[in-house]
Amino acid sequence: MTYQKTLEKSIKFEGVGLHTGNPSKISINPAKPNTGIIFRDLKNQKNTIRAHIDNVYSTLRGTTLSSKGSKIHTVEHLLSALYALGIDNAYIDINNAEIPILDGSAINYYSLIKSSGIKIFDEKKVPLIIKEKIEVNNKESSLTILPYDGFKITFEINFKNSSIGKQKFVLESLDDYETQISSSRTFCTFGEIVNLKKNGLALGGNLDNSIIYLDKEINDDIINNFNQISSEKIERTSLGGKTLKDKPLIFHNEAVRHKILDLIGDISLIGKNIKGHIISNKSGHSLNIELAKKINLLYSDNVFNFNKKEIEKIIPHRDPFLLIDEIVDGKLGEYVCAIKHVNENEDYFKGHFPGNPIMPGVLIIECMAQTSCFLSLKTVASPEDKLMLLSVIKSSKFLKKVIPGDELFIKVELIKFRLSNALIRGTAMVNNELVAEAEWMATVVNKNENT
Repeated sequence: MTYQKTLEKSIKFEGVGLHTGNPSKISINPAKPNTGIIFRDLKNQKNTIRAHIDNVYSTLRGTTLSSKGSKIHTVEHLLSALYALGIDNAYIDINNAEIPILDGSAINYYSLIKSSGIKIFDEKKVPLIIKEKIEVNNKESSLTILPYDGFKITFEINFKNSSIGKQKFVLESLDDYETQISSSRTFCTFGEIVNLKKNGLALGGNLDNSIIYLDKEINDDIINNFNQISSEKIERTSLGGKTLKDKPLIFHNEAVRHKILDLIGDISLIGKNIKGHIISNKSGHSLNIELAKKINLLYSDNVFNFNKKEIEKIIPHRDPFLLIDEIVDGKLGEYVCAIKHVNENEDYFKGHFPGNPIMPGVLIIECMAQTSCFLSLKTVASPEDKLMLLSVIKSSKFLKKVIPGDELFIKVELIKFRLSNALIRGTAMVNNELVAEAEWMATVVNKNENT
C-alpha cells in the first residue's frame, strides 16, 4: 500500500524559459492531501491551473497547461521529477508563464526535492491499474499501455538524423529514474533550431540547457542563418562530431532517455499512480497526451456518469437535437444506460399530434442511437475523434406511447463489433415498462470524413 506525499518544506528555482526566453522564478510548496499539483500565479494566487489532462492547451515542442486564460509552458520536466518521487500534492508558485529549463533535464528538480525532504501522509494513494491494452497511434508513431504489476516504459526512436539514429531504452521501474533518466537533456537537431527560433520557439535554448545534434550535411547558408538568430556564433570548425561544439553526452542514447522523461511528465497529468507497461514507438508530446486522455476517459471514476454538458464533449449533437439528458450507468464495451426527460416544450410536439402530443418513434430510436455513441469509448482507438453513424435498422417495435412528463430510460447493448461496424440492441422503458425496442447497425468513422 502506498500513501500520498508532499514536500517537507518550500524550495525555489530560477532560470530562463526554454521557449519564451523569459526569466522565471518558481517555488514548490507543501500542500495538504488530495490537493493535487496546482500552479499559482505569484502576481495573483487566485489564478490557478491544476496539473491535469483536462487543462492541456498545447503540445507544440512541449506541454502547455491553461485555465481561465492563464497559461504555463513547458511543465513536463518538473512534473516528471515530481511523479518519479511520488509527490501527489504541491503548490507551484510562478512569476512568469514558463517553468525554468535549468540544464534541460529534470536532475536539479529531482535532487533538490529529494534532499529537502518528502512528507508522507496517512491518506492512501489509490493506483490506476491498467486491466487491458490501450493504444493510440498516428501515421508515424504508436503508443500502447499494457497490464503490468508495476510501472515500466519501453521506448524506441528512429531519427533520420544519423547523429541520433535508432535508439531504445527500457525503464524497468521508477526506482531507476534518478540514475537512468533524470539527467538526460532536451534536444533538437541543428537543422531544426533556425526554424524553431523563427517561429518563436526555443528562444531560451542554448548549449547550457540543450543538446543540439548535428546533421549529416550542413552548408554555409545554414551556418549563416544560425549565426543571425543565435547569440552563440559558430564556425565550421565547431561542427565535428555528433553534437554542436562536441558537447559530451551523458549516455550514448541520451535522446531516447529524455523522451522517457517527457513521457513520464505528460502521463503524470492523469493524476494517479499508474500500474502498467507503456510501449512507445517514436511518440512525442501530442501522442503522449492522447494516451493520457484515453486512459483518463476509460478509467475515470465517473466514466458512466455524464450530465448534458459532459455528453456534448463525447458526441457532436446539440440542442434542439441533443435528445439524451444524462448517462447514468454502463460497462465499457458492453452496455450504456441513459435518461431522457420528455418535456412538453420540445419542438417536435408542436406538430406531432397537436393537442395530444406523442413522442415520435423515430426519435426514441434516435435517443438509443445517441446513447450508443458511448459504446465507442471502449471499442475504438481515439474515440474523441470518431463518430458512430446509424447505417441499418434491422428491426424495431413500439409498444406504448411516450408523452410529455415521461422519463425515458434507455439501455443499449453491444452485440458484436467487427471492422468498425457495430451491431447494437436497444430498449426504452417508462416506469419499468417496455415502450420500444430496436436492433441496428452503426459504423464508426472519423469526424473529418464526409460520408
